[in-house]
Amino acid sequence: MTHEKEIVTGQRLTILLHSGSYDKVTNAMSLAIVGLSMGMEVHVLVTYEALRRFKKGHLEEAMQTEPELLGMMKKGIDDGKFHTIEEKLEMAHEMGLKLYACTTAMETIGASREDLVPEVDDIMGLTAFVRLAAGAAVNWYI
Repeated sequence: MTHEKEIVTGQRLTILLHSGSYDKVTNAMSLAIVGLSMGMEVHVLVTYEALRRFKKGHLEEAMQTEPELLGMMKKGIDDGKFHTIEEKLEMAHEMGLKLYACTTAMETIGASREDLVPEVDDIMGLTAFVRLAAGAAVNWYI
């Protein structure tokens, strides 16, 4: 089977990141990087449990992740086979990722803009994010 490289430059990819588990957040960052490397415009809205992870000092915590899976992932990181969430986030942001924190989730968990990692570009409500997603070629809920 052969796969032709499709040109996706200019298309939009959106990810609504709800889960705060390490494996799901790292996969969301990997998907964002792939989209960005293909020339896509990538937007990620972090909400609720994911928003807790994107508070300063929490990116690499074990929260909501099965211990066995987290152990395998940490071993991969220690062996240089995988990147940390922090490394992926920095890479994606440098590539043009647009990262937003959900307005309602911020109020619910009592987070302020100053609590969030610097890669969070803006605060956004669901209505504005749905407008972005409506014009996207790819939409994921993680």
